[in-house]
Amino acid sequence: MEPERLTEVCYRECMKNHAAKLGTYAADGCCEYTPDENYPTSLTCAACGCHRNFHRKALIDLSSIPSGSPSSHLLAGPSSSADPASKRRSRTKFTDEQKARMTAFAESIGWRIPKKEGGGYAGRREEDDVARFCKEIGVSRQVFKVWMHNHKNNVPNASSTTHTAETSPVDGGASVGGGGGRGGCGIEDEIKASYDSI
Repeated sequence: MEPERLTEVCYRECMKNHAAKLGTYAADGCCEYTPDENYPTSLTCAACGCHRNFHRKALIDLSSIPSGSPSSHLLAGPSSSADPASKRRSRTKFTDEQKARMTAFAESIGWRIPKKEGGGYAGRREEDDVARFCKEIGVSRQVFKVWMHNHKNNVPNASSTTHTAETSPVDGGASVGGGGGRGGCGIEDEIKASYDSI
């Protein structure tokens, strides 16, 4: 386990945009948060009058300062490793087998996880299938749901290849979807109709 780091929080320059209404950026030039001595419980800066949250937060790592040294080592603001609450979640890595299985399963359920309707699940069997599948491949339901959302447009849509506009000699060249270009793929039929009218 990593030893506890001693850090001190200080607030640097004011970042408040005083020209936001005008659609531009103008800072007031306050270089460091100064607490108001007249109101010790107040969090407004005595120099600029802004709240402390408008000032850039910086952490000073006291554990790296040699004793008696006047210099300090500043850490980067809120994303520093000294602040455990701001650590970024590590990215989930999938194996090729997991990706292939998730793609196949997502296609089988139509790239949508069943939603709740009226207190219960729309397709209780489908929901059980999703939970079972996630347990099989070792991925949580939420991770699978996010993966599906991120990849649903990357995979060639199987429905677009099955509903291509084919001509039938029986109906005089209208698409197989019927309706003279009204059924089937939609956009392909509109494009074909625009070329036919030229």
